[in-house]
Formats: sequence, C-alpha cells, structure tokens
Amino acid sequence: MLAFDFDTSEMKRIADEFDASEKDLRHAYSRALRRTASTMKTRGRKGLRTELGLRTAAELRKRLQGFRFKRGKGMGEVSMWFGLNDMRVSAFKGRAARTGAGASFAGQDFDGAFVGRNAKGRQTVMRRVSKSRWPVKEQRMSIEDKAQTYIEDEVFDEIEEVFFKNFRAEVRSRTLYGVGKRD
Repeated sequence: MLAFDFDTSEMKRIADEFDASEKDLRHAYSRALRRTASTMKTRGRKGLRTELGLRTAAELRKRLQGFRFKRGKGMGEVSMWFGLNDMRVSAFKGRAARTGAGASFAGQDFDGAFVGRNAKGRQTVMRRVSKSRWPVKEQRMSIEDKAQTYIEDEVFDEIEEVFFKNFRAEVRSRTLYGVGKRD
C-alpha cells in the first residue's frame, strides 16, 4: 500500500484564488482524488504490461479492478493499493524450456516441473500436486519486487502534478460555473 501526502498550503492557495467554500473544497478534493486514482491506474496498467513482459493487459486489469483510494482524516493523505500476487507463467511472453531438473521460464527454474499446455493451449510450466498423474497445477512467477519498484519510481513520480491539475480544474468548475450545485 502506498501513501501520499499532498501539500495543504497549495490547496489553500488554489481555494483562495477562486474564493471557494469549504464544501466546494471537500467535493473538489474527493473528485480530484478519484480522477487521480483513475489516471494512476491507467498509467500503471500500461507501463506494467511492458515492464513485466505480459502477453495481454487482461491479467493486470483483473489485479487493478480492486484499485482503491482512501481519503485520510482531513484533506491531506491518500492510500492506493495494487494486487501484486504471483501470476501464472502462461501470462508472460516467452517460451518454457525443459531442463535436467525440471523446467525453466524467463530465467527462473522450476525444479520437479514439466512443460505442458494449459486449457487455452498455451505452453506453460506445470507441476504435479501429488505423486499420481493428476492433478497438475500451473506454476506461478513472482511480480511483486519488479512491479513495486516500477510503480513507485515511474507511475507515482508525477502524482502531485496530476492531483493538483485535477484539483484546480474541479475547484474552478465548481466556483466559476457552479458545477455540482443544486438550485
């Protein structure tokens, strides 16, 4: 989970510039957080697909579906969550190879495993669950370290700029154009 603190003095400066009420600020803050979270989710999904070498973005879409932001007490903190559990070998680009001790994929060795095909017909690395022939289970590769580093260094590098751009636009639309006001 990643936590971010936004500069409240910058938010006050924007509020003073447009002479916004406290209610307008709270609504603009919540909306700007949602829009920023959506932007970060999109940037993360696009970048992680290439960074991790995934075949499709569908695997990541499943992980980011539970993407959450949480407003802390007051108006200065947000927490974001990404699902970074291990992923199936067949989700990655590449070819599995048979080795003397088992199988390997993308430089990672799986002792006691074998190369097989999954239900979709893709070549993958499988391992028997017990000593009998069936059941077999597809092996998984860890993505947490690589993904965490990428998210922190590349995706959330510009979170403050994105947030303040969204916040300024929201405050401006609420004060100048009366967006979100009920008559």
